[in-house]
Amino acid sequence: MSDGREEIIQTVIDETLDRPFAILRRQLAERLSREFAAAEEKAAQAADGARNMAVEALEHAVRRIHQASSITEVGVALLETASPYCGRAALLVHKGECFVGWRTGKAIAGNDLADAWARLQIPLSKAPALAQVVESRDAVISLRLADHLSPELVEILSAAPEKKAYLFPLLLRQKVVAILYADGSAEADGVQAAALSLLCSVAEAWIEVLSGRPSAAPQREPGGPARLELSAAQPRSAPPGWESLPPAERDIHLRAQRFARVLVADLQLYRAPEIREGKKAGNLYGRLKEEIDKSREVYQRKFGPSLTGGVDYFHLELVHSVAGDQEELLGPDYPGPIAEPIFG
Repeated sequence: MSDGREEIIQTVIDETLDRPFAILRRQLAERLSREFAAAEEKAAQAADGARNMAVEALEHAVRRIHQASSITEVGVALLETASPYCGRAALLVHKGECFVGWRTGKAIAGNDLADAWARLQIPLSKAPALAQVVESRDAVISLRLADHLSPELVEILSAAPEKKAYLFPLLLRQKVVAILYADGSAEADGVQAAALSLLCSVAEAWIEVLSGRPSAAPQREPGGPARLELSAAQPRSAPPGWESLPPAERDIHLRAQRFARVLVADLQLYRAPEIREGKKAGNLYGRLKEEIDKSREVYQRKFGPSLTGGVDYFHLELVHSVAGDQEELLGPDYPGPIAEPIFG
């Protein structure tokens, strides 16, 4: 009898307690599900709103650049619209074998710095990162080191060496005529490279349009920016017999030249101390043998002598850009060109 009573009592307890708890669990699960769904919807709406605001901001920036009626106004508009996407921004102009400072963005536009920037001159031979932008015609990310950006640029910006610098080219007739410099705040990187690249593309397209319009040179207004003058650099002289080549072969030579320049620019960027030491010792190859041999191998795999009429553009670029047109500085062990030019 006692066993039967215990079973009855247990059944009553289970039905009395478990059923309400089961209902409570189900109600709690349904409530949490509704709250999570509402939170997800709010988050999605917030994300959509943020994306829409970002798109609207970029559209406004593009319109701001397109409203410029002169190349100078394009430069000003680019710096102003770039400021939300980085900590600091400034513009460098390509003049011959150097870059000169033109104007800084608002984030670094103190009077002393603005004056110093206007006097800034950076030889390409001392700025491998800038040289790489010119040769590759593409954006470059560099550490803020004197051996990369040049001592002048690092000093004027008081740049923290462990932080990154972003260099975005502006092209006119396929030549780099200016570079937008950008970096983040002192605390973080904070550079939205995709947005800055888009703004530079818009600016260079508008510069291309404006450069083809005849117009009188505008006078600088009191307190206004100095006139921004951009001119496409002249290409290096072509090898003998260049004009006699069919267009398809000439294109191969052009691509080989550009590829060689990118490889050599990488050497200049990442091996600047060794290059300085090698020049002093008159033995660049001795200091950079492994790097030069690897780069030469990459070049030969892509553009062997049979493709370029026997011209070793890697050798020519190495002599021109690294040795300063003094081949003897490469040292006695340098093997020379893979093949001598055979057309001419």
